Amino acid sequence: MKGSILKYILIVSLLMNFTFLGAAAYTHYRQIHYHHTAPFLGPHGAPGPHGLSGPGMLFEALSLKPEQMKVFQQKAEVFHGSLAKKRQEVDSLRGSLFALMRADNPDARAIDAAIVQINTAQQEIQRSVLSHMLEFKSMLDKEQQKTFLDLIQRAMDRPNDALCP
Repeated sequence: MKGSILKYILIVSLLMNFTFLGAAAYTHYRQIHYHHTAPFLGPHGAPGPHGLSGPGMLFEALSLKPEQMKVFQQKAEVFHGSLAKKRQEVDSLRGSLFALMRADNPDARAIDAAIVQINTAQQEIQRSVLSHMLEFKSMLDKEQQKTFLDLIQRAMDRPNDALCP
Protein backbone atom coordinates (compact mmCIF):
# COMPACT_ATOMS: atom_id res chain seq x y z
CA MET A 1 0.00 0.00 0.00
CA LYS A 2 2.72 2.44 0.99
CA GLY A 3 4.66 1.61 -2.17
CA SER A 4 1.69 2.32 -4.43
CA ILE A 5 1.12 5.69 -2.77
CA LEU A 6 4.76 6.61 -3.38
CA LYS A 7 4.46 5.52 -7.02
CA TYR A 8 1.32 7.66 -7.40
CA ILE A 9 3.09 10.68 -5.86
CA LEU A 10 6.10 10.10 -8.12
CA ILE A 11 3.89 9.96 -11.24
CA VAL A 12 2.02 13.14 -10.24
CA SER A 13 5.32 14.89 -9.52
CA LEU A 14 6.78 13.85 -12.88
CA LEU A 15 3.66 15.02 -14.72
CA MET A 16 3.82 18.40 -12.99
CA ASN A 17 7.52 18.74 -13.81
CA PHE A 18 6.93 17.91 -17.49
CA THR A 19 4.04 20.37 -17.60
CA PHE A 20 6.13 23.19 -16.17
CA LEU A 21 9.05 22.31 -18.44
CA GLY A 22 6.75 22.32 -21.48
CA ALA A 23 5.26 25.68 -20.49
CA ALA A 24 8.72 27.18 -20.00
CA ALA A 25 9.92 25.85 -23.36
CA TYR A 26 6.83 27.19 -25.12
CA THR A 27 7.24 30.62 -23.52
CA HIS A 28 10.92 30.69 -24.49
CA TYR A 29 10.08 29.67 -28.06
CA ARG A 30 7.47 32.42 -28.42
CA GLN A 31 9.84 35.06 -27.06
CA ILE A 32 12.65 34.04 -29.39
CA HIS A 33 10.38 33.48 -32.40
CA TYR A 34 8.54 36.80 -32.17
CA HIS A 35 11.30 39.03 -30.85
CA HIS A 36 12.33 40.56 -34.18
CA THR A 37 9.05 40.70 -36.02
CA ALA A 38 7.30 43.90 -36.91
CA PRO A 39 4.39 44.79 -34.64
CA PHE A 40 1.83 44.18 -37.39
CA LEU A 41 3.50 41.46 -39.40
CA GLY A 42 4.77 38.01 -38.65
CA PRO A 43 7.61 36.18 -40.36
CA HIS A 44 7.77 36.67 -44.13
CA GLY A 45 5.25 39.54 -44.03
CA ALA A 46 2.26 37.41 -43.06
CA PRO A 47 -0.21 38.91 -40.57
CA GLY A 48 1.54 39.05 -37.23
CA PRO A 49 0.83 37.45 -33.88
CA HIS A 50 1.09 40.60 -31.84
CA GLY A 51 -0.46 43.51 -33.65
CA LEU A 52 -2.08 46.36 -31.75
CA SER A 53 -4.99 44.21 -30.62
CA GLY A 54 -4.35 40.73 -31.90
CA PRO A 55 -3.43 38.53 -34.83
CA GLY A 56 -3.12 40.33 -38.14
CA MET A 57 -4.53 43.53 -36.69
CA LEU A 58 -3.21 45.76 -39.44
CA PHE A 59 -4.60 43.67 -42.28
CA GLU A 60 -7.92 43.14 -40.53
CA ALA A 61 -8.28 46.80 -39.57
CA LEU A 62 -7.62 47.89 -43.16
CA SER A 63 -10.15 45.44 -44.63
CA LEU A 64 -7.77 44.62 -47.45
CA LYS A 65 -9.02 43.08 -50.67
CA PRO A 66 -7.43 39.71 -51.53
CA GLU A 67 -5.26 41.25 -54.27
CA GLN A 68 -4.10 44.00 -51.88
CA MET A 69 -3.28 41.37 -49.23
CA LYS A 70 -1.18 39.39 -51.71
CA VAL A 71 0.81 42.46 -52.84
CA PHE A 72 1.28 43.66 -49.25
CA GLN A 73 2.57 40.27 -48.14
CA GLN A 74 5.01 40.01 -51.05
CA LYS A 75 6.38 43.50 -50.52
CA ALA A 76 6.51 43.05 -46.74
CA GLU A 77 8.55 39.86 -47.07
CA VAL A 78 11.20 41.60 -49.19
CA PHE A 79 11.19 44.68 -46.96
CA HIS A 80 11.51 42.79 -43.68
CA GLY A 81 14.38 40.70 -45.06
CA SER A 82 16.21 43.87 -46.00
CA LEU A 83 15.36 45.48 -42.68
CA ALA A 84 16.72 42.49 -40.75
CA LYS A 85 20.06 42.84 -42.56
CA LYS A 86 20.22 46.55 -41.73
CA ARG A 87 19.44 45.84 -38.08
CA GLN A 88 22.21 43.25 -37.98
CA GLU A 89 24.57 45.89 -39.32
CA VAL A 90 23.55 48.29 -36.53
CA ASP A 91 23.98 45.52 -33.95
CA SER A 92 27.47 44.83 -35.31
CA LEU A 93 28.37 48.52 -35.15
CA ARG A 94 27.12 48.69 -31.56
CA GLY A 95 29.29 45.69 -30.73
CA SER A 96 32.28 47.55 -32.16
CA LEU A 97 31.36 50.61 -30.09
CA PHE A 98 31.25 48.56 -26.90
CA ALA A 99 34.60 46.99 -27.77
CA LEU A 100 36.05 50.52 -28.03
CA MET A 101 34.46 51.48 -24.72
CA ARG A 102 35.97 48.43 -22.97
CA ALA A 103 39.52 49.47 -23.79
CA ASP A 104 41.69 50.57 -20.88
CA ASN A 105 42.16 53.96 -22.57
CA PRO A 106 39.18 54.44 -24.91
CA ASP A 107 39.93 56.36 -28.09
CA ALA A 108 37.44 59.25 -28.14
CA ARG A 109 37.84 59.83 -31.88
CA ALA A 110 37.21 56.18 -32.71
CA ILE A 111 34.16 56.22 -30.42
CA ASP A 112 32.84 59.35 -32.17
CA ALA A 113 33.39 57.71 -35.56
CA ALA A 114 31.52 54.59 -34.40
CA ILE A 115 28.63 56.76 -33.19
CA VAL A 116 28.47 58.49 -36.58
CA GLN A 117 28.39 55.10 -38.33
CA ILE A 118 25.57 53.89 -36.06
CA ASN A 119 23.59 57.10 -36.59
CA THR A 120 24.04 56.83 -40.37
CA ALA A 121 22.84 53.22 -40.39
CA GLN A 122 19.84 54.11 -38.20
CA GLN A 123 18.94 57.00 -40.51
CA GLU A 124 19.01 54.59 -43.47
CA ILE A 125 16.64 52.30 -41.57
CA GLN A 126 14.29 55.19 -40.78
CA ARG A 127 14.27 56.32 -44.40
CA SER A 128 13.65 52.79 -45.59
CA VAL A 129 10.76 52.30 -43.14
CA LEU A 130 9.20 55.62 -44.10
CA SER A 131 9.52 54.83 -47.80
CA HIS A 132 7.93 51.42 -47.19
CA MET A 133 5.03 52.97 -45.25
CA LEU A 134 4.44 55.58 -47.96
CA GLU A 135 4.48 52.88 -50.63
CA PHE A 136 1.87 50.90 -48.69
CA LYS A 137 -0.20 54.03 -48.14
CA SER A 138 -0.23 54.72 -51.89
CA MET A 139 -1.83 51.30 -52.49
CA LEU A 140 -4.76 52.03 -50.18
CA ASP A 141 -8.01 53.92 -50.70
CA LYS A 142 -8.69 57.06 -48.64
CA GLU A 143 -10.46 55.28 -45.75
CA GLN A 144 -7.76 52.60 -45.56
CA GLN A 145 -5.08 55.32 -45.59
CA LYS A 146 -6.69 57.06 -42.63
CA THR A 147 -6.95 53.80 -40.68
CA PHE A 148 -3.37 52.86 -41.60
CA LEU A 149 -1.93 56.18 -40.43
CA ASP A 150 -4.05 56.17 -37.26
CA LEU A 151 -2.73 52.69 -36.35
CA ILE A 152 0.87 53.67 -37.06
CA GLN A 153 0.52 56.86 -35.03
CA ARG A 154 -1.04 54.98 -32.12
CA ALA A 155 1.81 52.45 -32.19
CA MET A 156 4.41 55.24 -32.24
CA ASP A 157 2.73 57.20 -29.44
CA ARG A 158 3.21 54.36 -26.96
CA PRO A 159 6.13 54.94 -24.62
CA ASN A 160 9.23 52.84 -25.19
CA ASP A 161 9.66 50.06 -22.65
CA ALA A 162 13.43 49.90 -23.11
CA LEU A 163 14.74 52.70 -20.93
CA CYS A 164 18.35 53.15 -19.85
CA PRO A 165 19.16 52.25 -16.23
